[in-house]
Amino acid sequence: MTYATRRAQSGSVQDGSGSTLPGRTRFVWLAGGLAALLWAAPAQAEPRDEARRYFIAGLEAAKSKDFTGALEKFQAAQSIYPHPATVYNIGRAYADLGDLDTAIKYYKLYREAVPEKAKDIDPMIATLEAQLRQGMVVAAPEVPTGPVGGAATAEELDRLRAIANELASISADLAERGTVVADGGEETGGGTSTEGGEGTIGVTTPGVEIDQGDFLSDAYERVVVTASRYGQSPLDSPSTITVLTEEDIRTSGATNIPDLLRRVVGVEAMSLAASQPDISIRGFNRELANKVLVLIDGRSLYLDLLGNTAWATLPVSIQEIERIEIIRGPGSAVYGANAMTGVINIITRTPGDGDNLVRVEAGTPGYAQGTAMVTGREGLYSYRMALGYHQTGSWATEQPVGEDYAFQANTEENDLSLRASRVNARVDRTFADGKGFASLTGGYVVGANEFYVLGTLGDWRFPFEAGWLRGDLSYGDFHLRTYYNSLVGEPVPWGGYESGRQLSSELDSDVVDVELEGKHQFDTGNLSHTVNYGIGYRYKSIAWTLIDPTLAPVVEHHQSVFAQDTVNAGKLSLVGSLRVDNHPLIKLSETVSPRGSAIYRVADKTSVRTTVGTSFRAPTFMESYTDVCQPSGSYDAVCIQTDGDPNLSPERILTGEVGLHDESSDFHRADVAAYVNRVTDLIYVRSVDSEVNFFDTTLDGFSAGTTGFTNVDPTYLAYGVELEGRLFPVNGLDLYANTHFQQITEDDGTNVIADTSASVLKVNSGVIYRSPFRVDVSGHVHYLSPQTWRLREFDAAGQLEVVETPIEARTILSAWVAARPFKDEALELELSAWNLGSLISGEGVREHPKGQPVTSRLFGTATYRF
Repeated sequence: MTYATRRAQSGSVQDGSGSTLPGRTRFVWLAGGLAALLWAAPAQAEPRDEARRYFIAGLEAAKSKDFTGALEKFQAAQSIYPHPATVYNIGRAYADLGDLDTAIKYYKLYREAVPEKAKDIDPMIATLEAQLRQGMVVAAPEVPTGPVGGAATAEELDRLRAIANELASISADLAERGTVVADGGEETGGGTSTEGGEGTIGVTTPGVEIDQGDFLSDAYERVVVTASRYGQSPLDSPSTITVLTEEDIRTSGATNIPDLLRRVVGVEAMSLAASQPDISIRGFNRELANKVLVLIDGRSLYLDLLGNTAWATLPVSIQEIERIEIIRGPGSAVYGANAMTGVINIITRTPGDGDNLVRVEAGTPGYAQGTAMVTGREGLYSYRMALGYHQTGSWATEQPVGEDYAFQANTEENDLSLRASRVNARVDRTFADGKGFASLTGGYVVGANEFYVLGTLGDWRFPFEAGWLRGDLSYGDFHLRTYYNSLVGEPVPWGGYESGRQLSSELDSDVVDVELEGKHQFDTGNLSHTVNYGIGYRYKSIAWTLIDPTLAPVVEHHQSVFAQDTVNAGKLSLVGSLRVDNHPLIKLSETVSPRGSAIYRVADKTSVRTTVGTSFRAPTFMESYTDVCQPSGSYDAVCIQTDGDPNLSPERILTGEVGLHDESSDFHRADVAAYVNRVTDLIYVRSVDSEVNFFDTTLDGFSAGTTGFTNVDPTYLAYGVELEGRLFPVNGLDLYANTHFQQITEDDGTNVIADTSASVLKVNSGVIYRSPFRVDVSGHVHYLSPQTWRLREFDAAGQLEVVETPIEARTILSAWVAARPFKDEALELELSAWNLGSLISGEGVREHPKGQPVTSRLFGTATYRF
């Protein structure tokens, strides 16, 4: 929720409308938004929590028949974070105070926010209008003015409609209106009531009431979708989950998503280059990290060629993100291959939600970014379109380049680590009966970025074009999702000697996904069941000259099926999940991924959880199909043949976890988790089989041996404890801290060795303060204990040996300040400093032995919202 939006929505009761804006890209695109994933926005503090406190206070005041006090509280909640439930209650409060004319206006605004529920609210409006015509109510008494006294704006109606679309839970409650729940739950008929009951809010409006308990559950409630693929409270989640909200993102001062993820307990973000962040969850990070599945609105960003996430190809900016949900623990039972240690789901804003904006940023090193976004609604249609440009300078160069040096860069932009231009658009249409929607989405990114490849290949540059299309169709309990990802480019070594052998390549990748999901709820005796299920098909076609120099594509067809049953027996919930993937290179028995969880509500807002599950990572195209003779680094004419292995087994993990989630007050959140992971069949390169070969004209040299990929023998055990807490002592102030302790051991059957490539201790803490003077500040501390990387390197004979390389402990400090100099708060000016220690010392910190030293960032930002 932006400040300009909050200002515009502080209480207007007039109608408004959006406008349309055509969009265009040079790629074929269009194909859908997201569905159930956007039904309910969670929050972990900040404005939503403050609004929720005022909302609950308003309910209590209404229950005590203090309708003036109730109105004040509801108005305060609406000014902080607008919500349809609050609009309804403001109308109720005005009705209870005898101001039927204003009550009618709020009911009409509520009807506009939830148009599919007009049949439920219209009888209430009609009866009040009849009362006014008959003169049944005298002039309204004086009531406090405040946020609701502002002028009418289109933005308010847009925001309320957007929230209504996001919150399917309130729609379900509204659909059940038809009786008055009063006096301890006794049902009565419609009509004009003059007395309130324990379960009702307000009393003078005829028709039906809304149960107070239901509203408490729905309004400003936190809902997550990634753990089970449908909306549920974090208290009921079968997995440990952290949510970074829109306000967390705004107040972080981060310029990219991986820097945001650094503050999440259990997550490690490692930068080898300024544009190559590698993300791991609960250990096992590496170059081209490949054990975490990253999604955007449920769409996989997994790069099938290398197994990593190409963060540079993301078609959205941080300003377009509503929240990020991070699942820690295996996710293959729901998402299939590659959700091995966790899932990160980036959820973008619903079209029509929030403000239009223009944002420009500039800073060091060589950092510049610009974003323009428009969003709006027209009837049942909503849209969002964004354009952007992003560049980031390199942390460092590997060695001097230029006319006076034999080593030459393969690019004229050798000081830039990333340059990318992007465009994306989405159009949604809600069905008139309110039971579904259709959505089309597309995006395109063109640019170049720097990244480090495994082993001795070093620093590379990747000029690329990436496009994606998505289509969604949802009706009732079923959801059809299709999407297409395309990536083309020419990865080349960042530099090389002018006369030397260089391993350049061309890439053309196309991936198509089709998924059909359903959900069914039913009861068996005293047990309630929520069963969700789905089938999927994935088509992969990858042409890469390091697989076939003729660019003949390798094509794979994948199928999947999953099912999950959540059984609720009062305070106890049992969750059973199972997914099977049909992979062309892997035995079916090796892709079976079960997960079982038991969640017990020890109190209304406190739950404990135990989970056991398995996950796997499928071999990548590089690991399965590579066929290339790569430079040996010794003599220009000598190379080492590198072959993929289609018979590799998938990497596997078995996890056991216990956890506690507590939100028993509106002033804190807390999570505790303890886990053990058993990891087997990790995939690494193998030793070189030396051999003497004749000169090969196709290679223009000699092959001195053969290497490839193999499943290594050691078994890895990881033990860890995660503690996470957040406090909201007063309105506007958030304090958070988390810590992660873990120990990883490597057992080769003879020796057990501690693997400290991942830090034993990680600590994050921070403070965010949103002042009443239009100035906000935040400060964050990120600490990692020392590491010792056990790198597998080739010795002089081409055999693999473990080389231990230490990395010092590191602390990254960041600070952010924002000011809105004008009363309308449309303009926001920000100043951010990241890695303040390096800014002061002038020295960077290494996060990987082969990576560049990470230096500081200092930049300013101007955002105009309209």
